[in-house]
Amino acid sequence: MIEKTTENPWSSDALFAKSLTYLEQMEASIADDWQFGLWSSLSLELLARAALSNISPVLLADSKNWRNITFALGSAPTVKKFSPISISTKEVLGRLKELLPEFTEEMAGFCSKHTDDRNAELHSGEVIFGQNGTSRWLPRFYQSCDVLLRSMGKTLQDYVSDASHAQSLITSLGDDASKSVKQDIAAHSKVWENKSESDKENAVLQAVTWATRQSGHRVKCPSCSNTALLHGAPVGAVATQINEGDDEVIQRQSMLPSSFECIACGLKISGYSKLSACGLGDTFSEKTTYTPAEFFELYTEDELQEARDEVEASYEYEPDFNEY
Repeated sequence: MIEKTTENPWSSDALFAKSLTYLEQMEASIADDWQFGLWSSLSLELLARAALSNISPVLLADSKNWRNITFALGSAPTVKKFSPISISTKEVLGRLKELLPEFTEEMAGFCSKHTDDRNAELHSGEVIFGQNGTSRWLPRFYQSCDVLLRSMGKTLQDYVSDASHAQSLITSLGDDASKSVKQDIAAHSKVWENKSESDKENAVLQAVTWATRQSGHRVKCPSCSNTALLHGAPVGAVATQINEGDDEVIQRQSMLPSSFECIACGLKISGYSKLSACGLGDTFSEKTTYTPAEFFELYTEDELQEARDEVEASYEYEPDFNEY
């Protein structure tokens, strides 16, 4: 019988409690001091791990050693000198991005950058948090925390001392994104209007041809109304449909918009908050069609025969001069 540990340090509750302790240290610091940013980065990493552990503690285990998995499940070590190893923060964020649709690529990117800043602060002579203002990162910090907390059935009120202030900073992200993207759209619209008719015709033809050949979701450009492409990151479960009559397997998955490009007027938009602010934030689906051999990783009869021929050709036969 394998013994259970009294308190699993990889449990969601344990990680959240420690994250909360670091968050309290952050709030006890002056916002302009480097300690404020440093404590925030430590609390954010632990909150991300708590959110992933809330789905399952096993997701935190480094799979290179199976004992890490049993440790994540709460079992005591079964060998001497065993030190449990969890996955990297980068891997934590990657798994959260795939498992939590609301945890966008934009948020994962911020969390990764915030962690990198922490590492530079701790492991080099570079001063990161002390010289950069909080407006650069604090709103996105609270936004990421809000999504991670809600995935665990918690709210900002369970985490920060002034939830209304944190929420106001989150709201400001939408306002800033809306203002910024509207300016970009207006600027590119003006450039498009100033083009000659012949230039417009050539640009439209190039845009249609380009959008047809490139992968992505075709949409209408908010600046020049021409065909453009929207790219996204996969979210949620994959739906699989097997069509026996057509001898094909179709898979569909929802995509959360992450970037937009129009080659007709040159408009480019990156980040879900900006895309959502200009009406390009709706999810779309990506469809992939496979043959049964491709989907199930099988070999066709032609490929099998080709393999047999190659094997037979590789044999070298010597003349047999024996008489019977």
